[in-house]
Amino acid sequence: MTQQQAVAVNASGDTSRWGREEEVSRKADVGERQPLLQRGASASSSRADQPAKQLSTRHAFAVLVSLQIGSGIFASPAQVDSNAPSPGAALLVWVLGGILSWAGASSFAELGAALPLNGGMQEYLHHVYGDTTAFLMAWIYIVGVKPSSMAIQSIVIAESIGSISSANPLAAWKLKLMAALAFVAMVAINSINTRTTMRLSESFTAFKIVTVVLIVLGGVTAVIAHTIDSNSSFSGAEDWYSKDWFHTRPTISEGHIIDWSSISTWERYGHYSAAIYAGLWAYDGWDNANVVASEIIDPGRSLPKAIKAAMAVVLSCYELVNIAYYILLPWDMMSSTNAVAVQAAKSLLGRPAGIIITLLVAISCAGSITSNVFAVGRLIVAASQRHYFPSLFYKRGLPQFGKKRRHDRVDDSPSEQPIPAVNISTNTSFIDAPIYANVLSASITLIYISTGSFRALLTFVGMAEWVFYVSTVIGLIILRRREPNLPRPYRPSLLLPIAFVVVGSLVIIRSAMFAPIQSGVLAGLLAVGTLVSKLRG
Repeated sequence: MTQQQAVAVNASGDTSRWGREEEVSRKADVGERQPLLQRGASASSSRADQPAKQLSTRHAFAVLVSLQIGSGIFASPAQVDSNAPSPGAALLVWVLGGILSWAGASSFAELGAALPLNGGMQEYLHHVYGDTTAFLMAWIYIVGVKPSSMAIQSIVIAESIGSISSANPLAAWKLKLMAALAFVAMVAINSINTRTTMRLSESFTAFKIVTVVLIVLGGVTAVIAHTIDSNSSFSGAEDWYSKDWFHTRPTISEGHIIDWSSISTWERYGHYSAAIYAGLWAYDGWDNANVVASEIIDPGRSLPKAIKAAMAVVLSCYELVNIAYYILLPWDMMSSTNAVAVQAAKSLLGRPAGIIITLLVAISCAGSITSNVFAVGRLIVAASQRHYFPSLFYKRGLPQFGKKRRHDRVDDSPSEQPIPAVNISTNTSFIDAPIYANVLSASITLIYISTGSFRALLTFVGMAEWVFYVSTVIGLIILRRREPNLPRPYRPSLLLPIAFVVVGSLVIIRSAMFAPIQSGVLAGLLAVGTLVSKLRG
Protein backbone atom coordinates (compact mmCIF):
# COMPACT_ATOMS: atom_id res chain seq x y z
CA MET A 1 0.00 0.00 0.00
CA THR A 2 1.39 3.40 -0.94
CA GLN A 3 1.58 6.33 1.45
CA GLN A 4 -1.26 8.18 -0.28
CA GLN A 5 -3.49 5.13 0.07
CA ALA A 6 -2.62 4.87 3.75
CA VAL A 7 -3.67 8.46 4.25
CA ALA A 8 -6.90 7.84 2.38
CA VAL A 9 -7.66 4.74 4.42
CA ASN A 10 -7.19 6.65 7.63
CA ALA A 11 -9.47 9.43 6.37
CA SER A 12 -12.29 7.20 5.20
CA GLY A 13 -11.80 3.90 7.03
CA ASP A 14 -12.53 2.06 3.77
CA THR A 15 -9.90 -0.22 2.23
CA SER A 16 -12.14 -2.17 -0.12
CA ARG A 17 -12.73 0.77 -2.44
CA TRP A 18 -8.99 1.30 -2.82
CA GLY A 19 -8.59 -2.36 -3.70
CA ARG A 20 -11.19 -2.10 -6.45
CA GLU A 21 -9.65 1.10 -7.81
CA GLU A 22 -6.17 -0.43 -7.82
CA GLU A 23 -7.42 -3.30 -9.95
CA VAL A 24 -8.97 -0.89 -12.46
CA SER A 25 -5.80 1.21 -12.39
CA ARG A 26 -3.60 -1.78 -13.31
CA LYS A 27 -5.84 -2.59 -16.26
CA ALA A 28 -5.89 1.01 -17.46
CA ASP A 29 -2.12 1.47 -17.34
CA VAL A 30 -0.96 -1.40 -19.55
CA GLY A 31 1.38 -0.96 -22.48
CA GLU A 32 3.54 2.07 -22.96
CA ARG A 33 1.39 4.67 -21.24
CA GLN A 34 3.21 4.85 -17.95
CA PRO A 35 6.75 4.97 -19.43
CA LEU A 36 5.64 7.75 -21.77
CA LEU A 37 4.47 9.83 -18.84
CA GLN A 38 7.66 9.23 -16.92
CA ARG A 39 10.04 9.94 -19.79
CA GLY A 40 12.36 12.70 -18.68
CA ALA A 41 11.84 12.07 -14.97
CA SER A 42 13.89 9.79 -12.77
CA ALA A 43 12.36 6.43 -11.99
CA SER A 44 12.61 6.88 -8.28
CA SER A 45 10.97 10.30 -8.21
CA SER A 46 8.21 9.15 -10.54
CA ARG A 47 7.41 6.21 -8.32
CA ALA A 48 7.38 8.28 -5.18
CA ASP A 49 5.47 11.29 -6.47
CA GLN A 50 3.04 9.70 -8.93
CA PRO A 51 -0.49 10.50 -7.66
CA ALA A 52 -2.96 7.74 -6.93
CA LYS A 53 -5.98 7.20 -9.14
CA GLN A 54 -8.70 8.82 -7.07
CA LEU A 55 -10.87 10.75 -9.56
CA SER A 56 -14.13 9.23 -10.82
CA THR A 57 -16.40 10.19 -13.72
CA ARG A 58 -18.30 12.40 -11.30
CA HIS A 59 -15.12 14.23 -10.31
CA ALA A 60 -14.10 14.78 -13.94
CA PHE A 61 -17.62 16.05 -14.73
CA ALA A 62 -17.46 18.43 -11.75
CA VAL A 63 -14.07 19.79 -12.84
CA LEU A 64 -15.31 20.41 -16.40
CA VAL A 65 -18.59 22.06 -15.41
CA SER A 66 -16.92 24.05 -12.65
CA LEU A 67 -14.32 25.38 -15.09
CA GLN A 68 -16.74 26.23 -17.90
CA ILE A 69 -19.57 27.75 -15.90
CA GLY A 70 -17.57 30.50 -14.29
CA SER A 71 -16.91 34.11 -15.09
CA GLY A 72 -17.51 33.55 -18.81
CA ILE A 73 -21.27 33.16 -18.77
CA PHE A 74 -21.60 36.14 -16.42
CA ALA A 75 -19.23 38.49 -18.28
CA SER A 76 -18.60 37.32 -21.87
CA PRO A 77 -22.15 38.14 -23.08
CA ALA A 78 -21.12 41.81 -23.20
CA GLN A 79 -18.21 41.01 -25.53
CA VAL A 80 -20.35 38.72 -27.70
CA ASP A 81 -23.21 41.22 -27.95
CA SER A 82 -20.95 44.16 -28.85
CA ASN A 83 -19.49 42.19 -31.79
CA ALA A 84 -22.77 40.78 -33.14
CA PRO A 85 -25.27 42.79 -35.22
CA SER A 86 -28.36 41.55 -33.37
CA PRO A 87 -29.42 39.56 -30.30
CA GLY A 88 -30.42 36.67 -32.55
CA ALA A 89 -26.97 36.65 -34.16
CA ALA A 90 -25.37 36.71 -30.70
CA LEU A 91 -27.39 33.65 -29.66
CA LEU A 92 -26.24 31.85 -32.82
CA VAL A 93 -22.64 32.68 -31.87
CA TRP A 94 -23.21 30.96 -28.52
CA VAL A 95 -24.56 27.87 -30.28
CA LEU A 96 -21.62 27.84 -32.72
CA GLY A 97 -19.16 28.22 -29.85
CA GLY A 98 -20.78 25.33 -28.00
CA ILE A 99 -20.76 23.03 -31.04
CA LEU A 100 -17.15 23.90 -31.84
CA SER A 101 -16.11 23.31 -28.22
CA TRP A 102 -18.02 20.01 -28.22
CA ALA A 103 -16.15 18.89 -31.35
CA GLY A 104 -12.87 19.78 -29.68
CA ALA A 105 -13.87 18.05 -26.44
CA SER A 106 -14.76 14.88 -28.34
CA SER A 107 -11.37 14.95 -30.07
CA PHE A 108 -9.60 15.43 -26.76
CA ALA A 109 -11.65 12.59 -25.26
CA GLU A 110 -10.16 10.25 -27.87
CA LEU A 111 -6.64 11.42 -27.03
CA GLY A 112 -7.25 11.27 -23.28
CA ALA A 113 -8.59 7.72 -23.50
CA ALA A 114 -5.76 6.54 -25.77
CA LEU A 115 -2.98 8.38 -23.88
CA PRO A 116 -4.16 8.83 -20.25
CA LEU A 117 -1.30 11.07 -19.15
CA ASN A 118 -1.14 13.96 -16.71
CA GLY A 119 -0.31 17.10 -18.67
CA GLY A 120 -3.03 16.79 -21.31
CA MET A 121 -2.13 18.76 -24.43
CA GLN A 122 1.53 18.96 -23.47
CA GLU A 123 1.86 15.17 -23.61
CA TYR A 124 -0.14 14.80 -26.82
CA LEU A 125 1.94 17.46 -28.58
CA HIS A 126 5.14 15.79 -27.37
CA HIS A 127 3.94 12.43 -28.62
CA VAL A 128 3.05 13.78 -32.08
CA TYR A 129 5.46 16.66 -32.79
CA GLY A 130 8.31 16.32 -30.34
CA ASP A 131 9.89 18.23 -27.49
CA THR A 132 9.95 21.82 -28.80
CA THR A 133 6.21 22.01 -29.54
CA ALA A 134 5.33 20.52 -26.15
CA PHE A 135 7.66 22.98 -24.43
CA LEU A 136 6.05 25.92 -26.25
CA MET A 137 2.59 24.79 -25.16
CA ALA A 138 3.69 24.44 -21.52
CA TRP A 139 5.52 27.78 -21.68
CA ILE A 140 2.56 29.72 -23.16
CA TYR A 141 -0.01 28.13 -20.88
CA ILE A 142 1.96 28.50 -17.67
CA VAL A 143 3.18 32.07 -18.22
CA GLY A 144 0.25 33.35 -20.30
CA VAL A 145 -3.00 31.49 -20.78
CA LYS A 146 -3.82 30.09 -17.34
CA PRO A 147 -2.68 33.14 -15.34
CA SER A 148 -4.66 35.40 -17.70
CA SER A 149 -7.77 33.26 -17.29
CA MET A 150 -7.52 33.31 -13.51
CA ALA A 151 -6.89 37.08 -13.61
CA ILE A 152 -10.10 37.54 -15.65
CA GLN A 153 -12.09 35.45 -13.19
CA SER A 154 -10.70 37.43 -10.26
CA ILE A 155 -11.51 40.72 -12.00
CA VAL A 156 -15.11 39.58 -12.56
CA ILE A 157 -15.44 38.78 -8.84
CA ALA A 158 -14.23 42.28 -7.98
CA GLU A 159 -16.42 44.01 -10.59
CA SER A 160 -19.51 42.08 -9.50
CA ILE A 161 -18.99 43.01 -5.86
CA GLY A 162 -18.15 46.60 -6.83
CA SER A 163 -21.33 46.94 -8.90
CA ILE A 164 -23.55 46.58 -5.82
CA SER A 165 -21.29 47.92 -3.08
CA SER A 166 -21.21 51.46 -4.44
CA ALA A 167 -23.52 53.69 -6.46
CA ASN A 168 -20.49 54.97 -8.39
CA PRO A 169 -17.87 52.78 -10.11
CA LEU A 170 -15.03 51.91 -7.77
CA ALA A 171 -11.53 53.16 -8.53
CA ALA A 172 -9.46 50.82 -10.66
CA TRP A 173 -6.91 50.20 -7.91
CA LYS A 174 -9.65 49.16 -5.48
CA LEU A 175 -11.04 46.65 -7.97
CA LYS A 176 -7.58 45.24 -8.62
CA LEU A 177 -6.91 44.94 -4.88
CA MET A 178 -10.22 43.11 -4.37
CA ALA A 179 -9.40 40.80 -7.29
CA ALA A 180 -5.92 40.06 -5.92
CA LEU A 181 -7.20 39.29 -2.41
CA ALA A 182 -9.93 36.99 -3.74
CA PHE A 183 -7.43 35.14 -5.90
CA VAL A 184 -4.84 34.68 -3.16
CA ALA A 185 -7.53 33.31 -0.85
CA MET A 186 -8.59 30.72 -3.45
CA VAL A 187 -5.01 29.61 -4.09
CA ALA A 188 -4.43 29.14 -0.36
CA ILE A 189 -7.58 27.02 0.01
CA ASN A 190 -6.63 24.89 -2.99
CA SER A 191 -3.09 24.28 -1.80
CA ILE A 192 -4.14 21.73 0.83
CA ASN A 193 -4.77 18.45 -0.96
CA THR A 194 -6.58 16.82 -3.86
CA ARG A 195 -9.53 15.63 -1.78
CA THR A 196 -10.22 19.13 -0.48
CA THR A 197 -10.05 20.59 -3.98
CA MET A 198 -12.39 17.94 -5.38
CA ARG A 199 -14.93 18.52 -2.63
CA LEU A 200 -14.77 22.26 -3.26
CA SER A 201 -15.14 21.70 -7.00
CA GLU A 202 -18.27 19.60 -6.53
CA SER A 203 -19.74 22.19 -4.14
CA PHE A 204 -18.97 25.06 -6.48
CA THR A 205 -20.57 23.14 -9.36
CA ALA A 206 -23.83 22.99 -7.40
CA PHE A 207 -23.69 26.76 -6.76
CA LYS A 208 -23.01 27.43 -10.45
CA ILE A 209 -26.02 25.41 -11.58
CA VAL A 210 -28.20 27.14 -8.95
CA THR A 211 -27.06 30.54 -10.27
CA VAL A 212 -27.85 29.57 -13.85
CA VAL A 213 -31.26 28.21 -12.84
CA LEU A 214 -32.14 31.43 -10.96
CA ILE A 215 -31.24 33.62 -13.95
CA VAL A 216 -33.24 31.41 -16.32
CA LEU A 217 -36.19 31.44 -13.90
CA GLY A 218 -35.96 35.24 -13.89
CA GLY A 219 -36.39 35.26 -17.66
CA VAL A 220 -39.27 32.79 -17.48
CA THR A 221 -40.92 34.90 -14.77
CA ALA A 222 -40.69 38.00 -16.95
CA VAL A 223 -42.29 36.22 -19.90
CA ILE A 224 -45.13 34.87 -17.74
CA ALA A 225 -45.69 38.27 -16.09
CA HIS A 226 -45.87 39.99 -19.49
CA THR A 227 -48.30 37.35 -20.79
CA ILE A 228 -50.62 37.95 -17.82
CA ASP A 229 -50.22 41.73 -17.72
CA SER A 230 -48.32 43.56 -20.46
CA ASN A 231 -47.71 46.48 -18.07
CA SER A 232 -46.34 44.34 -15.24
CA SER A 233 -43.19 45.65 -13.54
CA PHE A 234 -41.87 42.09 -13.57
CA SER A 235 -41.96 41.73 -17.36
CA GLY A 236 -38.32 42.74 -17.75
CA ALA A 237 -37.15 45.26 -20.31
CA GLU A 238 -39.53 45.94 -23.19
CA ASP A 239 -37.02 45.34 -25.98
CA TRP A 240 -37.53 41.58 -26.00
CA TYR A 241 -41.19 41.82 -27.02
CA SER A 242 -41.17 45.13 -28.91
CA LYS A 243 -38.18 44.61 -31.22
CA ASP A 244 -37.09 42.08 -33.84
CA TRP A 245 -34.44 39.79 -32.36
CA PHE A 246 -32.65 39.56 -35.72
CA HIS A 247 -32.91 43.23 -36.67
CA THR A 248 -29.49 44.85 -37.18
CA ARG A 249 -28.74 47.66 -34.75
CA PRO A 250 -25.59 49.68 -33.91
CA THR A 251 -23.39 48.26 -31.14
CA ILE A 252 -20.51 49.63 -29.10
CA SER A 253 -17.20 47.76 -29.05
CA GLU A 254 -14.28 49.13 -27.00
CA GLY A 255 -15.73 52.63 -27.07
CA HIS A 256 -16.42 52.69 -30.82
CA ILE A 257 -19.88 52.59 -32.40
CA ILE A 258 -20.23 49.86 -35.02
CA ASP A 259 -22.64 50.71 -37.83
CA TRP A 260 -23.28 47.26 -39.22
CA SER A 261 -24.99 48.56 -42.35
CA SER A 262 -21.89 50.45 -43.53
CA ILE A 263 -18.91 48.25 -42.57
CA SER A 264 -17.24 45.92 -45.06
CA THR A 265 -17.60 42.14 -45.12
CA TRP A 266 -14.00 41.83 -43.92
CA GLU A 267 -14.66 44.05 -40.89
CA ARG A 268 -17.86 42.16 -40.17
CA TYR A 269 -15.89 38.91 -40.25
CA GLY A 270 -13.42 40.40 -37.77
CA HIS A 271 -16.17 41.32 -35.33
CA TYR A 272 -17.74 37.89 -35.66
CA SER A 273 -14.34 36.36 -34.86
CA ALA A 274 -14.07 38.51 -31.73
CA ALA A 275 -17.59 37.44 -30.71
CA ILE A 276 -16.77 33.78 -31.27
CA TYR A 277 -13.60 34.11 -29.21
CA ALA A 278 -15.57 35.61 -26.33
CA GLY A 279 -18.05 32.74 -26.52
CA LEU A 280 -15.29 30.16 -26.81
CA TRP A 281 -13.58 31.61 -23.76
CA ALA A 282 -16.81 31.15 -21.80
CA TYR A 283 -16.81 27.49 -22.86
CA ASP A 284 -13.10 27.21 -22.12
CA GLY A 285 -12.10 24.45 -19.75
CA TRP A 286 -13.42 21.48 -21.74
CA ASP A 287 -9.83 20.19 -22.13
CA ASN A 288 -8.86 20.32 -18.47
CA ALA A 289 -10.03 16.86 -17.43
CA ASN A 290 -7.32 15.60 -19.79
CA VAL A 291 -4.67 17.39 -17.70
CA VAL A 292 -5.30 14.92 -14.84
CA ALA A 293 -6.13 11.88 -16.99
CA SER A 294 -3.71 9.57 -15.16
CA GLU A 295 -5.49 10.34 -11.87
CA ILE A 296 -8.88 9.28 -13.31
CA ILE A 297 -10.09 5.75 -12.64
CA ASP A 298 -10.53 3.90 -15.96
CA PRO A 299 -10.05 7.02 -18.15
CA GLY A 300 -10.95 5.10 -21.32
CA ARG A 301 -14.58 5.06 -20.21
CA SER A 302 -14.80 7.78 -17.58
CA LEU A 303 -13.25 10.65 -19.54
CA PRO A 304 -15.54 10.50 -22.63
CA LYS A 305 -18.62 10.09 -20.42
CA ALA A 306 -17.66 13.10 -18.29
CA ILE A 307 -16.92 15.28 -21.34
CA LYS A 308 -20.18 14.42 -23.13
CA ALA A 309 -22.30 15.07 -20.05
CA ALA A 310 -20.49 18.29 -19.18
CA MET A 311 -20.73 19.75 -22.70
CA ALA A 312 -24.46 18.97 -22.95
CA VAL A 313 -25.12 20.67 -19.61
CA VAL A 314 -22.94 23.71 -20.34
CA LEU A 315 -24.24 24.39 -23.87
CA SER A 316 -27.85 24.24 -22.68
CA CYS A 317 -27.13 26.50 -19.72
CA TYR A 318 -25.35 29.12 -21.82
CA GLU A 319 -28.07 29.43 -24.43
CA LEU A 320 -30.87 29.67 -21.87
CA VAL A 321 -28.98 32.19 -19.71
CA ASN A 322 -28.29 34.48 -22.66
CA ILE A 323 -31.95 34.41 -23.71
CA ALA A 324 -32.80 35.41 -20.13
CA TYR A 325 -30.31 38.29 -20.28
CA TYR A 326 -31.97 39.69 -23.42
CA ILE A 327 -35.36 39.44 -21.73
CA LEU A 328 -34.34 41.11 -18.48
CA LEU A 329 -32.07 43.90 -19.78
CA PRO A 330 -32.44 46.71 -22.33
CA TRP A 331 -30.47 45.57 -25.36
CA ASP A 332 -28.25 48.64 -25.39
CA MET A 333 -27.09 47.76 -21.84
CA MET A 334 -25.83 44.28 -22.70
CA SER A 335 -22.48 45.47 -24.02
CA SER A 336 -21.90 48.19 -21.42
CA THR A 337 -21.01 46.10 -18.35
CA ASN A 338 -19.02 43.00 -17.46
CA ALA A 339 -21.44 42.32 -14.56
CA VAL A 340 -24.35 41.33 -16.84
CA ALA A 341 -25.89 38.81 -14.44
CA VAL A 342 -25.94 41.29 -11.56
CA GLN A 343 -27.58 43.99 -13.68
CA ALA A 344 -30.18 41.50 -14.94
CA ALA A 345 -31.17 40.51 -11.39
CA LYS A 346 -31.33 44.13 -10.23
CA SER A 347 -33.54 45.09 -13.18
CA LEU A 348 -36.13 42.46 -12.25
CA LEU A 349 -36.18 42.41 -8.45
CA GLY A 350 -34.07 45.36 -7.34
CA ARG A 351 -30.90 45.66 -5.29
CA PRO A 352 -31.52 42.72 -2.88
CA ALA A 353 -31.71 40.32 -5.83
CA GLY A 354 -28.58 41.94 -7.24
CA ILE A 355 -26.75 41.22 -3.98
CA ILE A 356 -27.80 37.57 -4.00
CA ILE A 357 -26.75 37.07 -7.62
CA THR A 358 -23.50 38.92 -6.95
CA LEU A 359 -22.63 36.45 -4.21
CA LEU A 360 -23.52 33.51 -6.43
CA VAL A 361 -21.50 34.92 -9.35
CA ALA A 362 -18.52 35.44 -7.03
CA ILE A 363 -18.83 31.85 -5.80
CA SER A 364 -19.08 30.59 -9.39
CA CYS A 365 -15.94 32.48 -10.39
CA ALA A 366 -14.20 31.19 -7.28
CA GLY A 367 -15.12 27.69 -8.43
CA SER A 368 -13.50 28.33 -11.80
CA ILE A 369 -10.37 29.60 -10.08
CA THR A 370 -10.39 26.41 -7.97
CA SER A 371 -10.44 24.18 -11.03
CA ASN A 372 -7.86 26.33 -12.84
CA VAL A 373 -5.47 26.24 -9.88
CA PHE A 374 -5.91 22.47 -9.81
CA ALA A 375 -5.29 22.10 -13.56
CA VAL A 376 -2.37 24.51 -13.95
CA GLY A 377 -0.63 23.04 -10.89
CA ARG A 378 -0.71 19.59 -12.51
CA LEU A 379 0.42 21.08 -15.82
CA ILE A 380 3.46 22.64 -14.14
CA VAL A 381 4.22 19.31 -12.45
CA ALA A 382 4.02 17.52 -15.82
CA ALA A 383 6.24 20.21 -17.41
CA SER A 384 8.77 19.76 -14.61
CA GLN A 385 8.79 16.01 -15.24
CA ARG A 386 10.02 16.76 -18.73
CA HIS A 387 12.52 19.30 -17.35
CA TYR A 388 10.72 22.20 -19.03
CA PHE A 389 10.74 23.89 -15.63
CA PRO A 390 13.07 23.37 -12.64
CA SER A 391 12.54 20.12 -10.74
CA LEU A 392 11.54 22.18 -7.69
CA PHE A 393 8.07 22.60 -9.22
CA TYR A 394 7.59 18.85 -9.46
CA LYS A 395 7.46 18.51 -5.67
CA ARG A 396 4.19 18.11 -3.83
CA GLY A 397 3.35 19.11 -0.29
CA LEU A 398 5.17 21.41 2.10
CA PRO A 399 8.97 21.74 2.21
CA GLN A 400 10.65 19.03 4.30
CA PHE A 401 13.50 20.01 6.62
CA GLY A 402 15.86 17.59 8.33
CA LYS A 403 15.47 13.83 8.44
CA LYS A 404 12.14 12.38 7.39
CA ARG A 405 10.17 10.34 9.86
CA ARG A 406 9.81 6.63 9.21
CA HIS A 407 6.19 6.76 8.13
CA ASP A 408 6.98 9.57 5.64
CA ARG A 409 9.22 7.26 3.61
CA VAL A 410 7.77 5.76 0.44
CA ASP A 411 9.11 2.30 -0.35
CA ASP A 412 7.43 -0.21 -2.62
CA SER A 413 9.74 -3.04 -1.51
CA PRO A 414 7.81 -6.27 -0.85
CA SER A 415 9.68 -6.73 2.41
CA GLU A 416 8.53 -3.42 3.79
CA GLN A 417 5.84 -3.64 6.45
CA PRO A 418 2.52 -1.95 5.59
CA ILE A 419 2.56 1.72 6.46
CA PRO A 420 0.40 2.32 9.51
CA ALA A 421 -2.58 4.63 9.38
CA VAL A 422 -1.37 8.20 9.52
CA ASN A 423 -2.94 10.96 11.56
CA ILE A 424 -3.82 13.34 8.73
CA SER A 425 -4.22 16.26 11.07
CA THR A 426 -0.52 16.27 11.98
CA ASN A 427 1.34 14.62 9.12
CA THR A 428 2.53 16.83 6.29
CA SER A 429 1.78 14.08 3.77
CA PHE A 430 -1.85 15.16 4.12
CA ILE A 431 -0.85 18.17 2.02
CA ASP A 432 -0.34 16.62 -1.42
CA ALA A 433 -1.00 19.70 -3.56
CA PRO A 434 1.85 20.98 -5.77
CA ILE A 435 2.67 23.94 -3.50
CA TYR A 436 5.63 25.22 -5.47
CA ALA A 437 3.69 25.06 -8.75
CA ASN A 438 0.79 26.93 -7.16
CA VAL A 439 3.10 29.67 -5.91
CA LEU A 440 4.55 30.09 -9.40
CA SER A 441 1.16 30.37 -11.11
CA ALA A 442 -0.14 32.68 -8.37
CA SER A 443 2.79 35.04 -8.75
CA ILE A 444 2.29 35.34 -12.51
CA THR A 445 -1.47 35.76 -12.14
CA LEU A 446 -1.07 38.64 -9.70
CA ILE A 447 1.04 40.46 -12.31
CA TYR A 448 -1.77 40.09 -14.86
CA ILE A 449 -4.37 41.28 -12.34
CA SER A 450 -2.36 44.42 -11.60
CA THR A 451 -1.55 45.30 -15.22
CA GLY A 452 -4.29 43.87 -17.47
CA SER A 453 -7.84 44.71 -18.52
CA PHE A 454 -10.71 42.28 -18.97
CA ARG A 455 -11.15 42.53 -22.74
CA ALA A 456 -7.46 42.67 -23.67
CA LEU A 457 -6.76 39.57 -21.57
CA LEU A 458 -9.81 37.83 -23.04
CA THR A 459 -8.64 38.24 -26.65
CA PHE A 460 -5.09 37.15 -25.82
CA VAL A 461 -6.28 34.03 -23.99
CA GLY A 462 -8.53 33.08 -26.91
CA MET A 463 -5.82 33.30 -29.53
CA ALA A 464 -3.18 31.52 -27.44
CA GLU A 465 -5.46 28.65 -26.49
CA TRP A 466 -6.79 28.02 -29.95
CA VAL A 467 -3.37 27.90 -31.57
CA PHE A 468 -2.64 24.84 -29.43
CA TYR A 469 -6.16 23.40 -29.53
CA VAL A 470 -6.02 23.29 -33.32
CA SER A 471 -2.44 21.96 -33.30
CA THR A 472 -3.46 19.17 -30.92
CA VAL A 473 -6.47 18.09 -32.97
CA ILE A 474 -4.32 18.12 -36.13
CA GLY A 475 -2.06 15.78 -34.14
CA LEU A 476 -5.05 13.49 -33.52
CA ILE A 477 -5.62 13.26 -37.28
CA ILE A 478 -1.92 12.51 -37.79
CA LEU A 479 -2.04 9.75 -35.16
CA ARG A 480 -5.06 8.16 -36.85
CA ARG A 481 -2.80 7.58 -39.87
CA ARG A 482 0.59 7.13 -38.17
CA GLU A 483 -0.52 4.83 -35.32
CA PRO A 484 -3.70 3.09 -36.47
CA ASN A 485 -3.22 0.30 -33.90
CA LEU A 486 -3.04 2.64 -30.91
CA PRO A 487 -5.75 1.47 -28.44
CA ARG A 488 -8.66 3.92 -28.70
CA PRO A 489 -11.46 3.12 -26.24
CA TYR A 490 -13.30 6.16 -27.61
CA ARG A 491 -13.18 7.06 -31.33
CA PRO A 492 -15.53 9.79 -32.69
CA SER A 493 -16.17 10.36 -36.40
CA LEU A 494 -13.21 11.93 -38.25
CA LEU A 495 -15.56 14.70 -39.43
CA LEU A 496 -15.55 16.22 -35.92
CA PRO A 497 -11.78 16.90 -35.68
CA ILE A 498 -11.65 18.04 -39.32
CA ALA A 499 -14.47 20.55 -38.80
CA PHE A 500 -12.80 21.73 -35.60
CA VAL A 501 -9.49 22.34 -37.36
CA VAL A 502 -11.03 24.22 -40.32
CA VAL A 503 -13.25 26.56 -38.29
CA GLY A 504 -10.65 27.04 -35.56
CA SER A 505 -7.95 27.97 -38.10
CA LEU A 506 -10.18 30.57 -39.78
CA VAL A 507 -11.00 32.18 -36.45
CA ILE A 508 -7.33 32.27 -35.40
CA ILE A 509 -6.16 33.88 -38.66
CA ARG A 510 -8.76 36.62 -38.70
CA SER A 511 -8.54 37.35 -34.99
CA ALA A 512 -4.75 37.66 -35.18
CA MET A 513 -5.19 40.35 -37.84
CA PHE A 514 -8.04 42.01 -35.95
CA ALA A 515 -6.07 42.25 -32.67
CA PRO A 516 -2.45 43.05 -33.65
CA ILE A 517 -1.28 43.90 -30.12
CA GLN A 518 -2.40 40.63 -28.57
CA SER A 519 -1.16 38.62 -31.55
CA GLY A 520 2.18 40.43 -31.30
CA VAL A 521 2.47 39.53 -27.61
CA LEU A 522 1.66 35.91 -28.44
CA ALA A 523 4.21 35.84 -31.27
CA GLY A 524 6.82 37.32 -28.92
CA LEU A 525 6.15 34.69 -26.25
CA LEU A 526 6.38 31.94 -28.87
CA ALA A 527 9.70 33.34 -30.11
CA VAL A 528 11.11 33.59 -26.58
CA GLY A 529 9.85 30.08 -25.80
CA THR A 530 11.48 28.68 -28.93
CA LEU A 531 14.78 30.34 -27.99
CA VAL A 532 14.62 29.00 -24.43
CA SER A 533 13.80 25.53 -25.76
CA LYS A 534 16.83 25.57 -28.06
CA LEU A 535 19.14 26.85 -25.32
CA ARG A 536 18.04 24.18 -22.87
CA GLY A 537 18.60 21.54 -25.57
